[in-house]
Amino acid sequence: MCSKSESITKIAAALVAFHGEVRSISHDSENPHFRSQYTSLDHMIDETKPILHKHGLTVMQFPGGDGERITIRTMILHSSGEWIESEPLTLRPVKLDPQGAGSAITYARRYSYAAALSLSLGDDDDGNAASAGQQQNNRPAAQRQPSQQRSSQPAGNLISPAQINYCQKLKNDKRIADEDFKRIIEEMSGQESIKELTKKQASEMIDLLNNYPVGA
Repeated sequence: MCSKSESITKIAAALVAFHGEVRSISHDSENPHFRSQYTSLDHMIDETKPILHKHGLTVMQFPGGDGERITIRTMILHSSGEWIESEPLTLRPVKLDPQGAGSAITYARRYSYAAALSLSLGDDDDGNAASAGQQQNNRPAAQRQPSQQRSSQPAGNLISPAQINYCQKLKNDKRIADEDFKRIIEEMSGQESIKELTKKQASEMIDLLNNYPVGA
């Protein structure tokens, strides 16, 4: 349940006006190996900031943590002083170092920003899963439990052999230990085996691995 100011009359009207103008945000980033596309945080902000400003709105995001987990709180503010704040989104970084924390913060901010503003980011590989009621796969990775292992995804939605091979290549290139690689898979998807990832989850994992520090 989100938190909010005592009154949200003005911010509610402003958000309705915002949603009357904002359009589906196109993908701006691509993994060249598979031509898998996604929408970056910077692109979402660039596309929405002028419309938010027009209606007296702004979005603020606050990182926090306890040394092992990263939290992001997202607040929508209105010029009247009214506000709405999301529940904290919590992630555990793949590595407990500055690079790992930075990657987790960016990842959490991207999803929390889109969710708080109910943005449409275009079609993705999880569309079929969502229409089939695959709610587990649409939950943030940090909220899934490793015990919820078995994927019921249609075969066409699952990671491709080429994606598996590329993930393994990146694992070797970055010198990632087997136990760390397994933990990345669990944190990204809630699955034990890389073969149970969806194509979308695989693309996100490849993006993470491409930015993973060598020998970290």
